[in-house]
Amino acid sequence: MKYPGLFLFMALGVALVVTGCTTGQLDRAILQRVVQDDEPAGVSEIAANEVALQRKPLATMDPVDLNEQSVLRLAQAHSRKLQDQRDQLVRAGLTLFGTERDFGPRLSGTAGYVFSSTDDEDRETASVQVGLSQKLPTGGEVEMTGDWTGDQTGGDAGGLTSSRARFRIDQPLTKGAGYRSGWEAFTQARRDFRYALRTFSLDRQDAAISTMRSYYNLVQQKSVVENTRQNLAQFEFLRKRSEALFKVDRAPAIDVLRSQQQELTALNRLTEVQEGFTIAVGRFLADLGIPIETEVELMEGRPELREVTVSEPEALELALDRRLDLMTARDRVEDAERKLSIARQDRIPELNVYAEGTLQDGDEDASKDAYTGGVSLELPLDLRPERDAVKDAALALESARRAYEQQIDQVRLDVREAFSRLRTQRIAVDIQLKNIDIAERRTRNAMLQFRNGTLSNRDVIEAENELLSARNAWGQALVDYEIQRLGLLRNVGLMDLAVDGTMIELNPEEEQNDGMAQDQ
Repeated sequence: MKYPGLFLFMALGVALVVTGCTTGQLDRAILQRVVQDDEPAGVSEIAANEVALQRKPLATMDPVDLNEQSVLRLAQAHSRKLQDQRDQLVRAGLTLFGTERDFGPRLSGTAGYVFSSTDDEDRETASVQVGLSQKLPTGGEVEMTGDWTGDQTGGDAGGLTSSRARFRIDQPLTKGAGYRSGWEAFTQARRDFRYALRTFSLDRQDAAISTMRSYYNLVQQKSVVENTRQNLAQFEFLRKRSEALFKVDRAPAIDVLRSQQQELTALNRLTEVQEGFTIAVGRFLADLGIPIETEVELMEGRPELREVTVSEPEALELALDRRLDLMTARDRVEDAERKLSIARQDRIPELNVYAEGTLQDGDEDASKDAYTGGVSLELPLDLRPERDAVKDAALALESARRAYEQQIDQVRLDVREAFSRLRTQRIAVDIQLKNIDIAERRTRNAMLQFRNGTLSNRDVIEAENELLSARNAWGQALVDYEIQRLGLLRNVGLMDLAVDGTMIELNPEEEQNDGMAQDQ
């Protein structure tokens, strides 16, 4: 043989095996590379690590202690909603990997065998064909194919064989030429995956804040149970005191009846809040994705009153620089600008060149080699589709710019509203704390006058109920303040989550310094 076709088949076969064996590793490498490329744009590698994590369904679970950190870890490991969000990111990754494969080396192969028999002779034909194609950075495409055919008739020992190797390259010079135009689908797929990463990062933060809101509300409900139990104990004492004073004619019968009725009301209220707390625990466990029969113990009390160290102007500057959804809106403007440029390029008549070479070897005839090349020019008889595409791309660009401007306004409003609500909640915490102090002094004064016989127990009952309301309102104000603070951190881009789901509050000064360093 003049051209050893067997060598070509072996080389292509080895390439096929190697590529097939490393597909999974290539997919993971693509994912890590995209995330590394995207880190300066606001997405940490934590989001990529999330792809490899899967929810761990549980049938039973040992008793657990619930605190601020453990509930986030449990939600990270078992939450059904978070797993749905994680699956959406995986789907986006699969879409990216499919596009990556379309623009990478594409291998194909077929093998066939045919046996035919007549009265005169038997005939066997075997064939193998392999191919390799690759999109070029210039927008062109190169393709290599090789095939081998063997034909044996009757009892011939050798039979006939033939092999052929073909190489072809196509290169557009106008429409579709260049990396930007020819690889647009590849570029957009990578950017879409970047957007999916940002969305997933925000979804994780929102899920963490929601988990903390539910946890703090659960802690608050437990506090309400304790406050109500103390309230019941006070009314039980008041009832006994009223009965004792009535026996010595120092209190009227109406005071006894009033105290008895109030004790029953407090007992009923305690029963309601206890049952409500039990139901709330079950709902919280269901949201975490763990069995609702799991025994739990709330280890911590109310959230601490933590101040925000960043001012409103600084927060606004950080938000405009670090908000992930704003980054996406800004990048979509770039996408629209790129697509408009490509649409304008596509209005140029299509001009392509190609070259092809064939190496052939066979037993019947002399080996034949063939080489061809040419050029083709499209005659643009109807340019209306191209004109419409340019107009559509221009409209899409204007829409993207409007959406970006709207997102900027929304970010500013979010920051201002967050600070306004935070100030309101901070005042509410102080007010409710003062209310507790006033209610405690009022209760002590009313009880003292009641013991002296100068006041009926009606004022004691009112004071005790006001004290209960003030304590519960103060606890709820603390919860609302902390959730509002976490929402503010999320809105200005000062929140991140560790791989285990726990919150990381970023230092605003460090983030500002990092931003200035990147600008320089």
